[in-house]
Amino acid sequence: MDRPFAIDFEWLDRPSAEGVERYSFASLTVSVADQILTELEDLNSRTVRASMRGSAYDLAVWLLQNWWRLVAEPERNTLDWKMSHCMGTIGMGFLWPDACFLSDGLELTVQAQPTPRSSKQMVRYLNEIHAQFPVDAFANEVLAFADAVIGRLQETGFSSTPLQELRQDIMQELTDPDMKRWRTVEALLGYDPDCAPEALVEEMIAKSDIYGSAAIDELIAFGGQEIRPIMNWLTKDASDATTSVIVPEADILRKQTSQIDPSLLPWQRAEKAASIVKRYWSIAQAPISTRQLTDLFSMKIDALTEGDMKAPMSIGFRNSHTDHIDAALASPFEANRRFALLRVVADHLYSPDMDRLLPVTTARTARQKYQRAFAQAFLCPAEQLIGFIDGDLSDEKIDKAADYFNVSPRLVESTLFNKGVLKRADFADL
Repeated sequence: MDRPFAIDFEWLDRPSAEGVERYSFASLTVSVADQILTELEDLNSRTVRASMRGSAYDLAVWLLQNWWRLVAEPERNTLDWKMSHCMGTIGMGFLWPDACFLSDGLELTVQAQPTPRSSKQMVRYLNEIHAQFPVDAFANEVLAFADAVIGRLQETGFSSTPLQELRQDIMQELTDPDMKRWRTVEALLGYDPDCAPEALVEEMIAKSDIYGSAAIDELIAFGGQEIRPIMNWLTKDASDATTSVIVPEADILRKQTSQIDPSLLPWQRAEKAASIVKRYWSIAQAPISTRQLTDLFSMKIDALTEGDMKAPMSIGFRNSHTDHIDAALASPFEANRRFALLRVVADHLYSPDMDRLLPVTTARTARQKYQRAFAQAFLCPAEQLIGFIDGDLSDEKIDKAADYFNVSPRLVESTLFNKGVLKRADFADL
């Protein structure tokens, strides 16, 4: 696929408009992984076509104004997030597709919904889309599209526009490491460019020098604008609730798992990594008992069965020993502590060497996806789970599977959903 994300256009005349809006009016076709985002039914003309008619200028401005948040900020359930990630908010007198861009830092997911049949709009978008593509593909296509719009306006007498200024600013930010870091931190916090408190951005950049920029990015992605209480907990209380974990032959396993095809999605790499690790440690098929885990990782015998820690997250702390980490597991429940432990272990094998922290969060980043998929494949392999379920998707069977593998029912359901056994209609809130 040459262009996993594509914006194609054909200029149209719009004599009723003035200025840039007249000369940037276009037939716009947006496609994602060979699916057409803009395919619609025009009720006036009683036709179906692949393109919408709208302002290429307004689309380009929206994409560049929200550039950093689109490529860096994870999904959040807030109105502010939707305004900067969902095309329907572009407005400006045009009806845009109900499509949102969700970034995990490496991949962008486009989620689009068709226009409801109950809508009274004269244009109905037709396609439901859930597709992924690399962030770099999005960046390249957006810049090329913006350049085409700028070129069109220059040809028609508009030598300088706000769009051109946005394009110049982004190129300067992309080529200046300090500016790029600043913009990334702003976006992860959930702020538009130059809208974040300077002291907060400076503090996060300073913490990056201490703990590792990738680790701090994970914390910011989780905490957003409420990051300070998390940082206070991290520096004052987290280390007091840790338990010692020895990860056998971690240096060897880091090398082996780093050779997995980097073009695979995070969950695909994680499943392969879990298989490599279990084979190296000679671990037979699940279920894996809690005693096996505490013995494997040289932990206190009650480390996974006792805990009343009230904390915003689980986390691991690296120290000077390659195989030794200290883990704070933020749950009083055994199944959850087991899962959190394997996520910390996964992050130790996956994350950059310079990271001193191993954050385990609910953020929807590539790193957290990797952790969750690794822990699931380690504790509750999909093939074994599907065999255990044997077509019975009742609540009772799911609870029995959770007990058998000593994981949460939610993990069982999400695994079955991800493998296509449970459908969205069966488990609508996944």
